[in-house]
Amino acid sequence: MGIGYVIFYTEASVICILILSILLIYDRIYSTLQEKQIWFNRALIALILYFLSDAFWAAVLGGVLPGSRRLIVLLNFTNYVLLSVMAYEVLMFIATSEQITFLKKRKYRRLYLLPMAVSILVILIAYAVKPYFWISEDGELNKLYYPLMISVPFIYLVNAVAFSLITVRKTESKDEKKQFWLLGMIPIGVMAFGIIQVAVLNAPTFCFGCTIMWLWFYIQNLHMMVSIDDLTRLNNRGQINRYMDQIRYRENADVYIMMIDIDRFKQINDTYGHTEGDRALILASEALMQTCERMRTPVFLGRYGGDEFIAIFQNPEENETPERTAEALRSLLTEKQKENRLPYDLEVSVGYDELRDRNDTMHDCMIRADEKLYAEKRAKNIER
Repeated sequence: MGIGYVIFYTEASVICILILSILLIYDRIYSTLQEKQIWFNRALIALILYFLSDAFWAAVLGGVLPGSRRLIVLLNFTNYVLLSVMAYEVLMFIATSEQITFLKKRKYRRLYLLPMAVSILVILIAYAVKPYFWISEDGELNKLYYPLMISVPFIYLVNAVAFSLITVRKTESKDEKKQFWLLGMIPIGVMAFGIIQVAVLNAPTFCFGCTIMWLWFYIQNLHMMVSIDDLTRLNNRGQINRYMDQIRYRENADVYIMMIDIDRFKQINDTYGHTEGDRALILASEALMQTCERMRTPVFLGRYGGDEFIAIFQNPEENETPERTAEALRSLLTEKQKENRLPYDLEVSVGYDELRDRNDTMHDCMIRADEKLYAEKRAKNIER
């Protein structure tokens, strides 16, 4: 290894640090200080510091910095601590994102800190008792170093993957499954890129791989933030408008718009409070998603505003028409009402209409569906 290796490794580290720093600054400026965002930022900081320390270590390997034993010990110990901290913070980020309840308690978080704390203490004691146990007198890393370095981070990252897999199995919503799979790819990617760098390539694979992975995740998460309604996890109003702008009338292509509104929603809010109102919205959106996930027909779902939802069907099969979908939705809402022992009836009114011809627009079709929804409410003697 020579000066060319050091320059390449340093450039790679600097580029990755700059990219992650931009993500960190942007996220801190626009962060709402949710717990998961705090852990996300902490993981970024640990990764940035690790890349910085690792660049100094590459400079030692390349002969640019003096290879004194003290510096070698300091850099490798720093790398180990930062890697363990990063893995722990990735675990906490995933746990809070997936609402792993037992890790909300401080005592369990402290329990998860034990492997890292014990391993650091063991390294310090071992170094004091036998200074050459993992770094030789010549400054060479012995065979114990790499297994020791990855042991605790590996424990944390495997736990993070396990949390994601468990959450995916418990989740029925396809969109939420996708999000949890996305979260699970983070620890898998960290482990994969680390193994590739250590076992196969003498290059900053870990640096590039982790940075690309975090950037990809951030872009995906940003897309979710700008297109998904926070409460119901359905598409928001902006995404609805973008989707409707793309659809035009075509012969032999049936398009239906269905508008759904929760009955007596204002009464639920006034009687039981806005927290219960939010619960009703969540249950209604879950029922709508579960109803449509059982269908072969592609359906676009969104929260149009307040307690009103929209479903857009394209070429529904005979048993998946808006009428049957409305029946299935009402049946599922009744089940959820009983399961959750709601003190009120969780019911909806529905109106739908079809895109008629080339002169018709999705906006006009939606207005007609909304008018039919309002007509059903009037028939039930319910105020909008």
